[in-house]
Amino acid sequence: MNIHLKREQYETLLKLVQYGYWIASSDQETNEAQAFGEMEQHILSLAKDFGFDGVEWDEEYNLYDMTATCKNDIQQVIDQYEEMVFKDKLAYYLARRDLAHEMAEHVYDEERAFERIVELEEEYHLHLEKHGVSHLQIDKIK
Repeated sequence: MNIHLKREQYETLLKLVQYGYWIASSDQETNEAQAFGEMEQHILSLAKDFGFDGVEWDEEYNLYDMTATCKNDIQQVIDQYEEMVFKDKLAYYLARRDLAHEMAEHVYDEERAFERIVELEEEYHLHLEKHGVSHLQIDKIK
């Protein structure tokens, strides 16, 4: 099977492969991570065929790698994604914690509990958007 791509489509595919490989390779112990690494190398090896100069051969490691500029562009997107996920998860877990404390004193039916956790999450999202983590404090570490 052949897939015909334009240069711009190849660049988009390359970015998708990099984002996916970044997630997949976070667990180095899986067989899939190795297969993904092989696929990444295959896609990177096609760069010259598409006239894309954002990939270079690394003699030291004997593999294809993206240029520093391309890596930086990819890393910026990954950093933004990680920041969004961090804030979203933090708001979610803090809201769940607060709801558990509230439910020790109040009885909420399932619908009200869901509404309340959404309210609490929204409060934390707004707080994190305004202040980041600078106002967060851990009282005790046991």
